[in-house]
Amino acid sequence: MLRLMGADFVQTDCKGHDGYTSWFSKVPSASVPPMLKKDAMKQWREATRQLGLPLHCHYSGIWDKAAGAKHPEWCVVTANGKPAGAPLGQNAGAPTGEKMCPRGGYLEGLMIPQMKELIDRYGVDGFWVDGDLWAAEPCYCPRCKAAYTKATGRKKPPVRESDPDWQLWWNFARESFEQFVTRYCDAVHAHKPGVLVCSNWLQTFAHPGEPKVPTDWISGDNSWVNGLDGGIGGSRCEARFLSTRSKHWDIMLWNFYCSHGMGKSESPWTPKPPQMLMQEAAVLLSFGGSVQLYEASTGLRDGRLVENRIRRMAEVGRFVKKRRTLCQGSESIPQIAVLHSETHLRSTVRGKNLMWDSDFLPVKGAIFALLENHYGVDVLDEWALLPRLAEFPVVVVPERHALSEEMLKALKEYVHGGGKLLVTGAESFERFGSAFLGVSAGMLESGVAYYVPAADSATQLFSKTWRLVKPTTAKSLGSLGRTALTDAEMLAHPAATLNRVGRGAVAYIPADVCRDFEHNRYPLIRAFIGEVTRALAGKLPIRVQAPLCVDVALRRKGDRSIIHFVNRASGIPNQPNNGAIDEIPKVGPIIITVNAIKPPVSVTAAWEGSKPKWTHKGQTLTVTLDSLHIHEAILIR
Repeated sequence: MLRLMGADFVQTDCKGHDGYTSWFSKVPSASVPPMLKKDAMKQWREATRQLGLPLHCHYSGIWDKAAGAKHPEWCVVTANGKPAGAPLGQNAGAPTGEKMCPRGGYLEGLMIPQMKELIDRYGVDGFWVDGDLWAAEPCYCPRCKAAYTKATGRKKPPVRESDPDWQLWWNFARESFEQFVTRYCDAVHAHKPGVLVCSNWLQTFAHPGEPKVPTDWISGDNSWVNGLDGGIGGSRCEARFLSTRSKHWDIMLWNFYCSHGMGKSESPWTPKPPQMLMQEAAVLLSFGGSVQLYEASTGLRDGRLVENRIRRMAEVGRFVKKRRTLCQGSESIPQIAVLHSETHLRSTVRGKNLMWDSDFLPVKGAIFALLENHYGVDVLDEWALLPRLAEFPVVVVPERHALSEEMLKALKEYVHGGGKLLVTGAESFERFGSAFLGVSAGMLESGVAYYVPAADSATQLFSKTWRLVKPTTAKSLGSLGRTALTDAEMLAHPAATLNRVGRGAVAYIPADVCRDFEHNRYPLIRAFIGEVTRALAGKLPIRVQAPLCVDVALRRKGDRSIIHFVNRASGIPNQPNNGAIDEIPKVGPIIITVNAIKPPVSVTAAWEGSKPKWTHKGQTLTVTLDSLHIHEAILIR
């Protein structure tokens, strides 16, 4: 089956969230299923050795139900003094704890000994640790409270999310978890150098900031039903962020899905159509990432693989491998950077979970709106953007008002030096200042939907807070309205402004426009964001006209510029809001305009058999691609 699939490596489940092993573990605190008949790890190792394939282990980390039942003293303690149950409300009311305290005995008492056992007994090549970041939350055990007091000087941690010290407490929990992962990484690397370790979703879009924890690569399993946009970031956000981490990375795609959420008996699991998986993979490949496919044969408890499902996976594998040589090792052609500030995230968080309770929505909204206006977009946190700021013609700060002083100063210097900056959000006015934005303060309005001009119309934009500014040195980019009438009932306040600063410019939208677009996805709001961006950016060196469903990725490798196109068209979804895509329709045409002093040596298409037409006139190269199916790249040399 592995030969039929054409796999490059294999990852098998060795301990899931229930805490039971798929092998006969001899670690004293291990939980071996009483009905286990054969050693699954032994069989997977024998098969992978025959084929010369690496074998990795899926191992549930900080979430372990069996360990919680055996060792309640290892568990996370909630603010009310009780053991913490399952994450995300699963198994609510569990009598024993299921989440492990990062300072408890679990790591040295079970996890690290089992990792060493797997290395020594089976020669495993790596660990993909699941149930980690997304299952972690602050712990109120005596160990953690004492460590918090020592680290911060505070007598006790807060219990309410409205407490002014909540961000301090949440970040202490984050750092405790990062130390937990560092300890098991260091233990594995010391025990056998070359064995690889990854912690699911650590250092991804959900966890911005310097990737200092010594994992060997970055990974996360995507949403099972909407891999492009679903979950926290979806592939479209993750690819553009993970490619800036300076580490190898992949995303795990689910080979199966269900409608209406997990655990619904009326919507059982079923395989995804191959074209849907190819579409999800294409986004990752275009940014040089790798792809995992997660397969589970529902109902089979003996480890067998199902041949017809394996053949479908092999088809997806051929799609991936066809693109590998060109995609891997490429780098970005900088066009627009979206700032995903770790400082803002860590200073505004409300909630307990270390992954799900942070506010990413305006960043997602900015990414989606810019992509659907056919810009090349990279997503960078402060750690990644600060040393590369001058490379990007345009930077977008989407309602990230709590960015660091260092980042704020650098952005202002960037604009003075010739950069183009788009700032959104009422609260950003105070952060960037009246003189820099070129507007007077005006008053604040809360919970209002004003009309903004877009295309040949106007549409309502809801924002929790509006800043009703008036231009001083800035130019108005359309006025706010009380109604859809574009020539009456207009306010004396701009919908957006553009201010020249030094050799550069800053555009300002005084509302939560990116949050609104992520939530509502109104076409006219997308058009409004696009019009403001075009007024700011002008004609960038590479410009694309394409159907709305086409995403662009601008890359280079050696002497070639590579312009990727991913077709997100869905045809007719089986379930309009929660289903698979059987067949992706072709779209086109796509027109690429490139500033080029000299004619190119060649212009070719990489994979789908297209023959692009091109002309060079004056100092402009124009390329036309008549049709796109799933993923194509235009190579300009």
